[in-house]
Amino acid sequence: MAMSLEIERHEQGDAVRLVVTGRLDAETGGELAGVVDEELRRGRHTIALALDGVVFLSSAGIRVLFETHRAAKATGGACLIDTASDAVRKVLELTRLAPLLMAGAATDTPTKPRPTSPGATVHAEGVTLVGLERPTGGLQGMLVGGPGEARDVAAHLEVRHALPRHACGFGLGTIADDLPVADRAGELVAACGAVFHRPPRPFAAVDYLVGTGDLVPAAQFTSGLVWHGLPTGRAAFEPAADEPAVPLAALAAAALAESNAATAAFVVAGEVLGLVGAELIRPLAEATPGDALGSADRGVAASWLSFSREPVHARRTALAVGVISRGRPAGPLADFVRPLGRGDLHAHVHAVVFPLRPLRRAALELAPVVADLAASAPLAVMHLLDDPEPILGSGGSEFVRGGCWFAPLAVRETAAP
Repeated sequence: MAMSLEIERHEQGDAVRLVVTGRLDAETGGELAGVVDEELRRGRHTIALALDGVVFLSSAGIRVLFETHRAAKATGGACLIDTASDAVRKVLELTRLAPLLMAGAATDTPTKPRPTSPGATVHAEGVTLVGLERPTGGLQGMLVGGPGEARDVAAHLEVRHALPRHACGFGLGTIADDLPVADRAGELVAACGAVFHRPPRPFAAVDYLVGTGDLVPAAQFTSGLVWHGLPTGRAAFEPAADEPAVPLAALAAAALAESNAATAAFVVAGEVLGLVGAELIRPLAEATPGDALGSADRGVAASWLSFSREPVHARRTALAVGVISRGRPAGPLADFVRPLGRGDLHAHVHAVVFPLRPLRRAALELAPVVADLAASAPLAVMHLLDDPEPILGSGGSEFVRGGCWFAPLAVRETAAP
């Protein structure tokens, strides 16, 4: 009979100590990995492992120790062995992994992130904002291409726009090249010098371009919104009280309220409980007056878009970029936003999905977060929607925890070619 693994948890300020007893092998290693993963999700990224009670360590167990160390390091933290039994110490010394995995002997400790202002903890709109820093200024945005994703798509407007590290954007478009945009335009997200694009066909793989050196990515839009400058408002977020997750609508409402503006730019990076949205599955070049993406006929719309019938992408990390307004805005944004949630919030949000990457429980800088996410291959790009109809509706997108960035946004008139 396999020996079970026992794990006791002891909090030590912002850190946690896990006292492990038993065998650490292929059958039990998943238990330790799961506990460490849960600590990282809670925002505790300094983890000490007490392995005095571990009587056997196999190669499978070593792999678990290495992977938990790497996962914590990716968040700017550490998961290292604090104390160990003779059996564990001998194996690590023979495999020459003691300097990597044991505290004190470790030579691969993470670089400490730049300290951030502690900020405030605020409970608003059913969301807890941790380390809140309100924006110190606003942003200027510009609608590019057509007036909205649901109108005039047959016109195939094309606008090329550079997207350097200080810019964010989203909409229908493609990474810029010399090919016709109407054949390839799909959901697109850009942030901090990285552009992610989903081609318009079922089950399409996501393409992406990350700016390095003198390379500045550019996108060609049929419709979208771009702003230059990064939002100066920021906070970590988590559910209020005993709620399991934060609805996107509640998080957007809280960010808009803290921006003290009618309209705000909005970026979220967080662990997903479920996303609800749509993906374009046909090229815009196929549009005709009677068969277009903006048709009010549900059958026609279903031929253009693949809708999530239930929330998807749980236990992954998403980067969402969008615009939010209280009420339907006047002016150029009027045709670009749609209702979000059951209140008077209107928004337009696109998200790119990655494998799970835990985030520290602090107000973080946006650019390093995007760079860390972009180091892994994106899995999907979606236009997020709300479907609040009781029983039959898919609901709305929800996040377990993460970070958000926001600032007041003024939008200029649509820029046509």
